[in-house]
Amino acid sequence: MNRWSGILHDVNAFCGCISKIEARNQSGCSIDDKIASACAMFKEDDKTHRNFAYMHCWKVLKDKPKWMERRKHSSSSNRGGKKQKTTADASPSTAALAHVAGNVGGGQPSGTAQERPPGKKKEKQMLRQRASMEAMEYFVAKKKEADGEKDLKKEERCKKAFALQEERIMIERERVEIKRQLEEERIMNIDMSTLNYKQQQYYESRQEGILSKRLNN
Repeated sequence: MNRWSGILHDVNAFCGCISKIEARNQSGCSIDDKIASACAMFKEDDKTHRNFAYMHCWKVLKDKPKWMERRKHSSSSNRGGKKQKTTADASPSTAALAHVAGNVGGGQPSGTAQERPPGKKKEKQMLRQRASMEAMEYFVAKKKEADGEKDLKKEERCKKAFALQEERIMIERERVEIKRQLEEERIMNIDMSTLNYKQQQYYESRQEGILSKRLNN
Protein backbone atom coordinates (compact mmCIF):
# COMPACT_ATOMS: atom_id res chain seq x y z
CA MET A 1 0.00 0.00 0.00
CA ASN A 2 1.53 3.31 -1.00
CA ARG A 3 1.42 6.46 1.09
CA TRP A 4 -1.63 7.97 -0.63
CA SER A 5 -3.59 4.72 -0.28
CA GLY A 6 -2.67 4.61 3.40
CA ILE A 7 -3.94 8.15 3.94
CA LEU A 8 -7.21 7.37 2.14
CA HIS A 9 -7.64 4.18 4.17
CA ASP A 10 -7.21 5.95 7.49
CA VAL A 11 -9.38 8.93 6.53
CA ASN A 12 -12.11 6.58 5.32
CA ALA A 13 -11.92 4.63 8.57
CA PHE A 14 -12.13 7.85 10.59
CA CYS A 15 -15.15 8.97 8.54
CA GLY A 16 -16.78 5.67 9.44
CA CYS A 17 -16.11 6.37 13.11
CA ILE A 18 -17.62 9.86 12.78
CA SER A 19 -20.72 8.36 11.14
CA LYS A 20 -21.13 5.86 13.97
CA ILE A 21 -20.77 8.59 16.60
CA GLU A 22 -23.31 10.81 14.83
CA ALA A 23 -25.71 7.87 14.50
CA ARG A 24 -25.85 7.62 18.29
CA ASN A 25 -27.55 11.04 18.28
CA GLN A 26 -26.29 11.91 21.75
CA SER A 27 -27.71 15.18 22.98
CA GLY A 28 -25.36 17.83 24.31
CA CYS A 29 -22.37 16.58 22.33
CA SER A 30 -20.45 19.28 20.52
CA ILE A 31 -18.54 18.67 17.30
CA ASP A 32 -15.31 18.58 19.29
CA ASP A 33 -16.79 15.88 21.54
CA LYS A 34 -17.78 13.83 18.49
CA ILE A 35 -14.30 14.18 16.98
CA ALA A 36 -12.69 13.11 20.25
CA SER A 37 -14.99 10.08 20.45
CA ALA A 38 -14.23 9.20 16.83
CA CYS A 39 -10.49 9.40 17.53
CA ALA A 40 -10.89 7.04 20.46
CA MET A 41 -12.97 4.65 18.35
CA PHE A 42 -10.39 4.74 15.55
CA LYS A 43 -7.61 3.83 17.97
CA GLU A 44 -9.69 1.06 19.52
CA ASP A 45 -10.61 -0.45 16.13
CA ASP A 46 -7.09 -0.25 14.70
CA LYS A 47 -5.15 -3.52 14.87
CA THR A 48 -2.05 -1.82 16.28
CA HIS A 49 -4.07 0.80 18.21
CA ARG A 50 -2.61 3.73 16.27
CA ASN A 51 -3.80 7.26 16.81
CA PHE A 52 -5.52 8.93 13.87
CA ALA A 53 -2.66 10.94 12.32
CA TYR A 54 -4.44 12.67 9.44
CA MET A 55 -6.85 15.05 11.15
CA HIS A 56 -5.65 17.89 8.91
CA CYS A 57 -6.43 15.77 5.84
CA TRP A 58 -9.90 14.93 7.10
CA LYS A 59 -10.65 18.61 7.75
CA VAL A 60 -9.69 19.41 4.15
CA LEU A 61 -11.58 16.51 2.57
CA LYS A 62 -14.75 16.20 4.63
CA ASP A 63 -16.67 19.02 2.89
CA LYS A 64 -15.31 18.47 -0.62
CA PRO A 65 -18.13 17.45 -3.02
CA LYS A 66 -15.91 14.93 -4.77
CA TRP A 67 -14.90 13.35 -1.49
CA MET A 68 -18.52 13.12 -0.39
CA GLU A 69 -19.40 11.54 -3.73
CA ARG A 70 -16.54 9.09 -3.39
CA ARG A 71 -17.77 8.13 0.04
CA LYS A 72 -21.21 7.39 -1.40
CA HIS A 73 -19.89 5.47 -4.37
CA SER A 74 -16.66 3.88 -3.18
CA SER A 75 -16.88 1.16 -5.78
CA SER A 76 -17.17 3.45 -8.79
CA SER A 77 -15.25 2.29 -11.84
CA ASN A 78 -12.23 4.08 -13.17
CA ARG A 79 -12.65 6.00 -16.30
CA GLY A 80 -9.91 6.66 -18.69
CA GLY A 81 -9.18 6.99 -22.31
CA LYS A 82 -6.25 7.31 -24.50
CA LYS A 83 -6.22 8.94 -27.71
CA GLN A 84 -3.84 7.96 -30.23
CA LYS A 85 -2.75 10.10 -32.99
CA THR A 86 -1.27 8.87 -36.21
CA THR A 87 0.89 10.78 -38.61
CA ALA A 88 1.58 10.13 -42.28
CA ASP A 89 4.71 11.18 -44.11
CA ALA A 90 4.53 12.11 -47.73
CA SER A 91 7.40 12.91 -49.99
CA PRO A 92 6.86 14.96 -53.13
CA SER A 93 7.46 13.21 -56.36
CA THR A 94 10.23 14.46 -58.63
CA ALA A 95 10.28 14.55 -62.39
CA ALA A 96 13.20 14.97 -64.68
CA LEU A 97 12.75 16.31 -68.15
CA ALA A 98 15.56 16.34 -70.69
CA HIS A 99 15.33 17.72 -74.14
CA VAL A 100 18.18 17.83 -76.59
CA ALA A 101 17.67 19.32 -79.99
CA GLY A 102 20.17 19.53 -82.71
CA ASN A 103 19.86 21.79 -85.65
CA VAL A 104 21.54 20.57 -88.74
CA GLY A 105 20.83 22.66 -91.78
CA GLY A 106 22.31 24.20 -94.76
CA GLY A 107 21.18 24.58 -98.28
CA GLN A 108 23.02 24.07 -101.45
CA PRO A 109 23.38 26.94 -103.88
CA SER A 110 20.75 27.03 -106.52
CA GLY A 111 21.48 24.99 -109.51
CA THR A 112 23.71 22.41 -107.72
CA ALA A 113 22.83 18.80 -106.94
CA GLN A 114 22.50 17.58 -103.34
CA GLU A 115 25.34 15.32 -102.15
CA ARG A 116 23.12 13.08 -99.96
CA PRO A 117 19.48 12.18 -100.15
CA PRO A 118 17.29 14.04 -97.60
CA GLY A 119 16.17 10.75 -96.02
CA LYS A 120 19.69 9.71 -95.00
CA LYS A 121 20.46 13.09 -93.45
CA LYS A 122 17.24 13.11 -91.44
CA GLU A 123 17.87 9.56 -90.22
CA LYS A 124 21.36 10.49 -89.01
CA GLN A 125 19.95 13.53 -87.20
CA MET A 126 17.35 11.36 -85.44
CA LEU A 127 20.06 8.89 -84.39
CA ARG A 128 22.10 11.69 -82.84
CA GLN A 129 19.04 13.00 -81.02
CA ARG A 130 18.19 9.52 -79.72
CA ALA A 131 21.74 8.95 -78.49
CA SER A 132 21.74 12.30 -76.72
CA MET A 133 18.34 11.54 -75.16
CA GLU A 134 19.46 8.13 -73.89
CA ALA A 135 22.64 9.62 -72.44
CA MET A 136 20.61 12.32 -70.67
CA GLU A 137 18.08 9.79 -69.33
CA TYR A 138 20.92 7.59 -68.03
CA PHE A 139 22.49 10.60 -66.29
CA VAL A 140 19.16 11.65 -64.74
CA ALA A 141 18.44 8.08 -63.54
CA LYS A 142 21.88 7.77 -61.92
CA LYS A 143 21.49 11.16 -60.26
CA LYS A 144 18.07 10.20 -58.88
CA GLU A 145 19.50 6.91 -57.60
CA ALA A 146 22.38 8.67 -55.86
CA ASP A 147 20.04 11.31 -54.43
CA GLY A 148 17.69 8.57 -53.21
CA GLU A 149 20.48 6.76 -51.34
CA LYS A 150 21.66 10.03 -49.87
CA ASP A 151 18.14 10.95 -48.74
CA LEU A 152 17.64 7.47 -47.25
CA LYS A 153 20.81 7.71 -45.18
CA LYS A 154 19.87 11.20 -44.07
CA GLU A 155 16.37 10.01 -43.09
CA GLU A 156 17.82 7.11 -41.09
CA ARG A 157 20.15 9.47 -39.24
CA CYS A 158 17.25 11.81 -38.50
CA LYS A 159 15.11 8.93 -37.19
CA LYS A 160 17.89 7.73 -34.88
CA ALA A 161 18.49 11.25 -33.58
CA PHE A 162 14.75 11.75 -33.03
CA ALA A 163 14.45 8.43 -31.17
CA LEU A 164 17.35 9.34 -28.88
CA GLN A 165 15.83 12.74 -28.18
CA GLU A 166 12.46 11.15 -27.36
CA GLU A 167 14.17 8.73 -24.98
CA ARG A 168 15.99 11.58 -23.22
CA ILE A 169 12.72 13.49 -22.83
CA MET A 170 10.96 10.42 -21.40
CA ILE A 171 13.75 9.78 -18.89
CA GLU A 172 13.71 13.44 -17.81
CA ARG A 173 9.92 13.40 -17.37
CA GLU A 174 10.15 10.26 -15.23
CA ARG A 175 12.90 11.84 -13.13
CA VAL A 176 10.81 14.98 -12.56
CA GLU A 177 7.71 12.91 -11.70
CA ILE A 178 9.60 10.81 -9.15
CA LYS A 179 11.05 13.96 -7.59
CA ARG A 180 7.57 15.52 -7.40
CA GLN A 181 6.07 12.42 -5.76
CA LEU A 182 8.83 12.28 -3.16
CA GLU A 183 8.32 15.95 -2.33
CA GLU A 184 4.55 15.46 -1.98
CA GLU A 185 5.05 12.50 0.35
CA ARG A 186 7.44 14.58 2.46
CA ILE A 187 4.87 17.38 2.71
CA MET A 188 1.97 15.03 3.51
CA ASN A 189 3.90 13.29 6.32
CA ILE A 190 5.61 16.27 7.92
CA ASP A 191 5.34 16.44 11.70
CA MET A 192 3.24 19.54 12.36
CA SER A 193 4.09 19.52 16.06
CA THR A 194 7.65 20.62 15.29
CA LEU A 195 6.56 23.68 13.28
CA ASN A 196 5.62 27.19 14.31
CA TYR A 197 2.24 28.67 13.44
CA LYS A 198 3.27 30.22 10.10
CA GLN A 199 4.99 27.02 9.00
CA GLN A 200 1.90 25.01 9.92
CA GLN A 201 -0.27 27.34 7.86
CA TYR A 202 2.09 26.96 4.88
CA TYR A 203 2.22 23.17 4.98
CA GLU A 204 -1.51 22.83 5.55
CA SER A 205 -2.04 24.91 2.40
CA ARG A 206 0.38 22.69 0.48
CA GLN A 207 -1.33 19.55 1.76
CA GLU A 208 -4.74 20.88 0.73
CA GLY A 209 -3.43 21.50 -2.79
CA ILE A 210 -1.98 17.99 -3.02
CA LEU A 211 -5.18 16.37 -1.78
CA SER A 212 -7.35 18.40 -4.15
CA LYS A 213 -5.14 17.43 -7.08
CA ARG A 214 -5.27 13.75 -6.14
CA LEU A 215 -9.07 13.86 -5.93
CA ASN A 216 -9.32 15.43 -9.38
CA ASN A 217 -7.17 12.72 -10.95
